[in-house]
Amino acid sequence: MKLFVRNITTRNLRRVLAILLLIVVASSCEHKPLCWHHPHTGMLRVDFAWWDAPEGEDLVKSMALYVYPKDGSENNRKRIDFVGTSGGIIELNVGDYNFLCLNSDTETLQYDATDAHHSFSVYTRDAHPLAGMEVRSGEGDFDLSDSYENIKRAEGTEKERVSREAEDAYGHAIEDVHVHGEAGVMQVVTLYPKNLTVHFHVVLQDVGCIETVQKISGTLSGLAGKVKVADATRVGDHNIVPFSLLQTGEHTLEGHFIAFGHCPDDIEKFHKIAVYAVTEEDDHLFFEFDVSDQIEKAKDQRYITIFVKGLDICGMKDMGVVVDPWLGIPPIIVPME
Repeated sequence: MKLFVRNITTRNLRRVLAILLLIVVASSCEHKPLCWHHPHTGMLRVDFAWWDAPEGEDLVKSMALYVYPKDGSENNRKRIDFVGTSGGIIELNVGDYNFLCLNSDTETLQYDATDAHHSFSVYTRDAHPLAGMEVRSGEGDFDLSDSYENIKRAEGTEKERVSREAEDAYGHAIEDVHVHGEAGVMQVVTLYPKNLTVHFHVVLQDVGCIETVQKISGTLSGLAGKVKVADATRVGDHNIVPFSLLQTGEHTLEGHFIAFGHCPDDIEKFHKIAVYAVTEEDDHLFFEFDVSDQIEKAKDQRYITIFVKGLDICGMKDMGVVVDPWLGIPPIIVPME
Protein backbone atom coordinates (compact mmCIF):
# COMPACT_ATOMS: atom_id res chain seq x y z
CA MET A 1 0.00 0.00 0.00
CA LYS A 2 2.78 2.39 0.88
CA LEU A 3 4.47 1.61 -2.42
CA PHE A 4 1.23 2.39 -4.32
CA VAL A 5 0.88 5.75 -2.58
CA ARG A 6 4.53 6.55 -3.26
CA ASN A 7 4.08 5.81 -6.99
CA ILE A 8 1.00 8.04 -7.20
CA THR A 9 2.82 10.88 -5.47
CA THR A 10 5.78 10.55 -7.82
CA ARG A 11 3.52 10.58 -10.88
CA ASN A 12 1.71 13.68 -9.62
CA LEU A 13 4.98 15.43 -8.96
CA ARG A 14 6.17 14.71 -12.48
CA ARG A 15 2.90 15.99 -13.91
CA VAL A 16 3.16 19.17 -11.88
CA LEU A 17 6.73 19.75 -13.08
CA ALA A 18 5.71 19.09 -16.68
CA ILE A 19 2.82 21.54 -16.40
CA LEU A 20 5.11 24.20 -14.90
CA LEU A 21 7.62 23.69 -17.71
CA LEU A 22 4.90 24.11 -20.33
CA ILE A 23 3.71 27.30 -18.66
CA VAL A 24 7.24 28.76 -18.72
CA VAL A 25 7.77 27.84 -22.38
CA ALA A 26 4.36 29.17 -23.38
CA SER A 27 4.86 32.46 -21.59
CA SER A 28 8.27 32.82 -23.21
CA CYS A 29 6.81 32.27 -26.68
CA GLU A 30 4.06 34.81 -26.04
CA HIS A 31 6.67 37.36 -25.01
CA LYS A 32 8.85 37.05 -28.12
CA PRO A 33 6.71 39.22 -30.43
CA LEU A 34 6.95 42.04 -27.90
CA CYS A 35 10.73 42.19 -28.44
CA TRP A 36 10.19 43.89 -31.83
CA HIS A 37 9.01 47.00 -30.04
CA HIS A 38 12.54 47.61 -28.74
CA PRO A 39 15.33 49.26 -30.82
CA HIS A 40 17.19 46.89 -33.11
CA THR A 41 20.30 47.37 -35.18
CA GLY A 42 21.25 46.63 -38.74
CA MET A 43 24.60 45.70 -40.25
CA LEU A 44 25.81 47.83 -43.16
CA ARG A 45 28.72 47.48 -45.50
CA VAL A 46 29.99 50.99 -46.39
CA ASP A 47 31.79 51.15 -49.73
CA PHE A 48 33.65 54.11 -51.21
CA ALA A 49 33.65 53.97 -55.01
CA TRP A 50 36.29 56.24 -56.56
CA TRP A 51 34.89 56.43 -60.08
CA ASP A 52 34.69 60.24 -60.03
CA ALA A 53 38.14 60.74 -58.51
CA PRO A 54 40.31 57.70 -59.25
CA GLU A 55 43.50 59.39 -58.07
CA GLY A 56 42.02 59.69 -54.58
CA GLU A 57 42.00 55.94 -54.05
CA ASP A 58 45.82 56.02 -53.95
CA LEU A 59 46.29 59.43 -52.31
CA VAL A 60 43.82 59.29 -49.43
CA LYS A 61 44.92 57.57 -46.21
CA SER A 62 41.66 57.56 -44.24
CA MET A 63 37.97 58.34 -44.61
CA ALA A 64 35.28 59.52 -42.20
CA LEU A 65 31.57 58.73 -42.47
CA TYR A 66 29.14 61.20 -40.88
CA VAL A 67 25.80 59.65 -39.93
CA TYR A 68 22.74 61.94 -39.74
CA PRO A 69 19.44 60.40 -38.52
CA LYS A 70 16.52 61.89 -40.46
CA ASP A 71 14.47 62.19 -37.26
CA GLY A 72 17.03 64.71 -35.98
CA SER A 73 18.10 62.53 -33.06
CA GLU A 74 21.47 63.74 -31.84
CA ASN A 75 22.06 60.50 -29.95
CA ASN A 76 22.36 58.56 -33.20
CA ARG A 77 24.40 61.21 -35.01
CA LYS A 78 27.98 60.03 -35.19
CA ARG A 79 31.28 60.00 -37.04
CA ILE A 80 32.83 56.68 -38.01
CA ASP A 81 36.43 56.53 -39.22
CA PHE A 82 37.92 54.05 -41.68
CA VAL A 83 41.57 53.39 -42.40
CA GLY A 84 42.25 53.45 -46.12
CA THR A 85 39.76 54.08 -48.92
CA SER A 86 37.68 50.90 -49.08
CA GLY A 87 35.21 51.39 -46.24
CA GLY A 88 34.05 48.71 -43.83
CA ILE A 89 31.19 47.24 -41.81
CA ILE A 90 29.20 49.33 -39.32
CA GLU A 91 26.19 48.77 -37.07
CA LEU A 92 23.35 51.31 -36.78
CA ASN A 93 19.95 51.44 -35.13
CA VAL A 94 17.02 50.73 -37.41
CA GLY A 95 15.81 53.97 -39.00
CA ASP A 96 16.27 56.46 -41.84
CA TYR A 97 19.56 58.27 -42.38
CA ASN A 98 21.55 60.70 -44.50
CA PHE A 99 25.26 59.94 -44.93
CA LEU A 100 28.24 62.15 -45.74
CA CYS A 101 31.83 61.09 -46.31
CA LEU A 102 35.05 63.13 -46.28
CA ASN A 103 38.72 62.16 -46.21
CA SER A 104 40.09 62.64 -42.70
CA ASP A 105 43.82 62.68 -43.45
CA THR A 106 44.12 66.47 -43.76
CA GLU A 107 45.73 68.99 -41.41
CA THR A 108 44.69 72.41 -42.73
CA LEU A 109 40.99 71.90 -43.45
CA GLN A 110 38.43 73.34 -41.03
CA TYR A 111 34.77 72.25 -40.82
CA ASP A 112 31.72 74.49 -40.75
CA ALA A 113 27.93 74.00 -40.48
CA THR A 114 28.30 70.33 -39.59
CA ASP A 115 24.85 70.02 -38.00
CA ALA A 116 23.37 68.84 -41.31
CA HIS A 117 24.78 66.94 -44.24
CA HIS A 118 23.60 69.47 -46.82
CA SER A 119 25.35 72.41 -45.11
CA PHE A 120 28.60 70.66 -44.08
CA SER A 121 31.45 72.66 -45.63
CA VAL A 122 35.23 72.94 -45.43
CA TYR A 123 37.51 75.98 -45.41
CA THR A 124 41.01 77.00 -44.30
CA ARG A 125 42.26 79.40 -41.64
CA ASP A 126 43.31 83.01 -42.20
CA ALA A 127 46.73 83.77 -43.65
CA HIS A 128 48.67 86.84 -44.76
CA PRO A 129 49.68 87.79 -48.30
CA LEU A 130 53.35 86.95 -47.75
CA ALA A 131 52.74 83.44 -46.45
CA GLY A 132 54.18 81.99 -49.65
CA MET A 133 57.36 84.00 -49.23
CA GLU A 134 57.89 82.89 -45.64
CA VAL A 135 57.64 79.24 -46.61
CA ARG A 136 60.93 79.64 -48.43
CA SER A 137 62.72 81.73 -45.80
CA GLY A 138 64.91 80.14 -43.14
CA GLU A 139 64.28 80.90 -39.49
CA GLY A 140 65.72 84.28 -38.53
CA ASP A 141 67.18 85.18 -41.92
CA PHE A 142 64.20 87.11 -43.30
CA ASP A 143 61.43 88.97 -41.53
CA LEU A 144 58.80 91.16 -43.16
CA SER A 145 56.42 91.26 -40.19
CA ASP A 146 56.84 95.03 -39.82
CA SER A 147 55.43 95.45 -43.32
CA TYR A 148 52.31 93.31 -42.92
CA GLU A 149 50.01 96.24 -42.26
CA ASN A 150 51.15 97.95 -45.44
CA ILE A 151 51.04 95.01 -47.79
CA LYS A 152 49.76 96.23 -51.13
CA ARG A 153 46.87 94.32 -52.68
CA ALA A 154 45.80 94.04 -56.28
CA GLU A 155 43.35 96.77 -57.15
CA GLY A 156 39.80 95.84 -56.18
CA THR A 157 40.84 93.01 -53.85
CA GLU A 158 41.58 95.08 -50.77
CA LYS A 159 38.62 93.68 -48.79
CA GLU A 160 39.04 90.03 -49.69
CA ARG A 161 39.93 87.60 -46.92
CA VAL A 162 43.37 85.99 -47.17
CA SER A 163 43.21 82.25 -46.47
CA ARG A 164 45.67 79.40 -46.34
CA GLU A 165 46.24 77.01 -49.19
CA ALA A 166 43.97 73.95 -48.99
CA GLU A 167 44.67 70.24 -49.23
CA ASP A 168 43.01 67.73 -51.50
CA ALA A 169 39.51 67.11 -50.16
CA TYR A 170 37.28 64.26 -51.31
CA GLY A 171 33.65 64.00 -50.26
CA HIS A 172 30.11 62.99 -51.14
CA ALA A 173 26.68 62.64 -49.53
CA ILE A 174 23.65 60.40 -50.03
CA GLU A 175 20.14 60.76 -48.61
CA ASP A 176 17.20 58.63 -47.50
CA VAL A 177 18.95 55.40 -46.55
CA HIS A 178 16.66 53.06 -44.58
CA VAL A 179 18.37 50.68 -42.19
CA HIS A 180 15.88 47.80 -41.81
CA GLY A 181 17.81 45.54 -39.45
CA GLU A 182 16.58 42.32 -41.02
CA ALA A 183 18.34 39.38 -39.39
CA GLY A 184 21.02 37.78 -41.51
CA VAL A 185 20.94 40.53 -44.17
CA MET A 186 23.96 42.79 -44.81
CA GLN A 187 22.93 46.09 -46.38
CA VAL A 188 25.36 47.84 -48.72
CA VAL A 189 25.72 51.62 -48.88
CA THR A 190 27.95 53.11 -51.58
CA LEU A 191 29.29 56.68 -51.64
CA TYR A 192 31.16 58.24 -54.56
CA PRO A 193 33.79 60.74 -53.33
CA LYS A 194 34.54 63.66 -55.61
CA ASN A 195 37.51 66.02 -55.47
CA LEU A 196 36.32 69.27 -53.90
CA THR A 197 39.44 71.31 -54.64
CA VAL A 198 41.29 72.76 -57.62
CA HIS A 199 45.01 72.59 -58.43
CA PHE A 200 46.52 75.82 -59.72
CA HIS A 201 49.81 75.96 -61.61
CA VAL A 202 51.24 79.46 -62.13
CA VAL A 203 54.05 79.94 -64.66
CA LEU A 204 55.89 83.27 -64.89
CA GLN A 205 57.78 83.34 -68.18
CA ASP A 206 60.51 85.64 -69.51
CA VAL A 207 61.17 87.15 -66.08
CA GLY A 208 63.62 90.03 -66.35
CA CYS A 209 66.52 90.33 -63.86
CA ILE A 210 65.50 87.16 -62.07
CA GLU A 211 69.05 86.90 -60.73
CA THR A 212 68.48 89.96 -58.53
CA VAL A 213 65.60 88.38 -56.61
CA GLN A 214 66.20 87.44 -53.00
CA LYS A 215 62.65 86.38 -52.11
CA ILE A 216 59.49 86.17 -54.21
CA SER A 217 55.92 84.88 -53.81
CA GLY A 218 52.43 85.47 -55.15
CA THR A 219 48.71 85.51 -54.39
CA LEU A 220 45.60 84.79 -56.44
CA SER A 221 42.33 86.60 -55.70
CA GLY A 222 38.65 85.96 -56.35
CA LEU A 223 38.57 82.36 -55.11
CA ALA A 224 35.82 80.67 -53.11
CA GLY A 225 36.17 80.73 -49.34
CA LYS A 226 34.39 77.42 -48.69
CA VAL A 227 33.04 74.38 -50.47
CA LYS A 228 30.06 72.22 -49.50
CA VAL A 229 30.96 68.56 -49.21
CA ALA A 230 27.56 67.18 -50.27
CA ASP A 231 27.52 68.63 -53.79
CA ALA A 232 30.86 70.49 -54.20
CA THR A 233 29.07 73.87 -54.28
CA ARG A 234 31.49 76.76 -53.73
CA VAL A 235 30.27 79.27 -51.19
CA GLY A 236 31.52 82.13 -49.05
CA ASP A 237 33.06 85.49 -49.79
CA HIS A 238 35.96 85.91 -52.20
CA ASN A 239 39.34 84.86 -50.87
CA ILE A 240 42.96 85.55 -51.68
CA VAL A 241 45.31 82.55 -51.49
CA PRO A 242 49.11 83.04 -51.14
CA PHE A 243 51.56 80.68 -52.83
CA SER A 244 55.30 80.18 -53.18
CA LEU A 245 57.28 80.77 -56.36
CA LEU A 246 60.38 78.78 -57.26
CA GLN A 247 62.83 79.33 -60.10
CA THR A 248 62.54 76.43 -62.54
CA GLY A 249 64.41 77.90 -65.51
CA GLU A 250 66.82 80.67 -66.45
CA HIS A 251 63.95 83.13 -66.81
CA THR A 252 61.04 81.13 -65.36
CA LEU A 253 59.29 81.02 -61.99
CA GLU A 254 56.58 78.51 -61.11
CA GLY A 255 54.11 78.01 -58.28
CA HIS A 256 51.70 75.21 -57.38
CA PHE A 257 48.90 75.41 -54.84
CA ILE A 258 45.47 73.96 -54.02
CA ALA A 259 42.35 76.05 -53.40
CA PHE A 260 38.56 75.78 -53.58
CA GLY A 261 38.36 77.17 -57.09
CA HIS A 262 36.11 79.96 -58.26
CA CYS A 263 32.35 80.42 -58.50
CA PRO A 264 31.42 80.16 -62.21
CA ASP A 265 28.10 81.98 -61.71
CA ASP A 266 29.61 84.94 -59.87
CA ILE A 267 29.52 87.77 -62.42
CA GLU A 268 31.18 90.27 -60.04
CA LYS A 269 34.38 88.32 -59.58
CA PHE A 270 37.73 88.83 -61.17
CA HIS A 271 41.02 87.07 -60.60
CA LYS A 272 44.33 88.82 -60.18
CA ILE A 273 47.77 87.48 -59.47
CA ALA A 274 49.87 89.70 -57.24
CA VAL A 275 53.62 89.09 -57.19
CA TYR A 276 55.77 90.27 -54.26
CA ALA A 277 59.53 90.42 -54.76
CA VAL A 278 62.41 91.45 -52.52
CA THR A 279 65.68 92.13 -54.33
CA GLU A 280 69.23 91.73 -53.11
CA GLU A 281 69.24 95.50 -52.59
CA ASP A 282 66.19 95.10 -50.31
CA ASP A 283 63.76 96.77 -52.71
CA HIS A 284 60.18 95.61 -52.07
CA LEU A 285 58.48 95.31 -55.44
CA PHE A 286 54.86 94.59 -56.32
CA PHE A 287 53.28 93.52 -59.61
CA GLU A 288 49.69 92.58 -60.46
CA PHE A 289 48.25 90.71 -63.43
CA ASP A 290 44.61 90.19 -64.38
CA VAL A 291 44.23 86.49 -65.26
CA SER A 292 40.43 86.24 -65.12
CA ASP A 293 40.14 85.19 -68.75
CA GLN A 294 42.54 82.28 -68.33
CA ILE A 295 40.75 80.91 -65.28
CA GLU A 296 37.24 81.28 -66.65
CA LYS A 297 38.06 79.62 -69.95
CA ALA A 298 40.37 76.87 -68.75
CA LYS A 299 39.36 73.58 -70.35
CA ASP A 300 40.16 71.55 -67.25
CA GLN A 301 38.65 73.25 -64.23
CA ARG A 302 40.30 70.76 -61.88
CA TYR A 303 43.87 71.57 -62.96
CA ILE A 304 44.20 75.17 -64.07
CA THR A 305 47.46 76.47 -65.52
CA ILE A 306 48.04 80.24 -65.66
CA PHE A 307 50.78 81.80 -67.80
CA VAL A 308 52.10 85.27 -67.02
CA LYS A 309 54.59 87.32 -69.04
CA GLY A 310 55.95 90.81 -68.59
CA LEU A 311 57.48 90.57 -65.11
CA ASP A 312 60.64 92.71 -65.24
CA ILE A 313 62.34 93.11 -61.87
CA CYS A 314 64.89 95.62 -63.17
CA GLY A 315 62.20 97.71 -64.81
CA MET A 316 60.95 98.80 -61.42
CA LYS A 317 64.07 100.62 -60.30
CA ASP A 318 63.20 104.03 -61.80
CA MET A 319 59.94 104.53 -59.89
CA GLY A 320 61.48 106.48 -57.03
CA VAL A 321 60.58 106.44 -53.35
CA VAL A 322 56.95 106.14 -52.25
CA VAL A 323 55.34 105.98 -48.82
CA ASP A 324 54.07 102.43 -49.30
CA PRO A 325 57.02 100.03 -48.88
CA TRP A 326 55.77 98.00 -51.83
CA LEU A 327 56.36 99.67 -55.19
CA GLY A 328 53.72 98.87 -57.78
CA ILE A 329 52.84 99.18 -61.44
CA PRO A 330 49.43 99.32 -63.17
CA PRO A 331 47.76 95.92 -63.61
CA ILE A 332 48.63 93.88 -66.68
CA ILE A 333 45.86 91.87 -68.35
CA VAL A 334 47.06 88.47 -69.44
CA PRO A 335 44.62 86.96 -72.00
CA MET A 336 44.29 83.39 -73.12
CA GLU A 337 46.71 82.31 -75.80
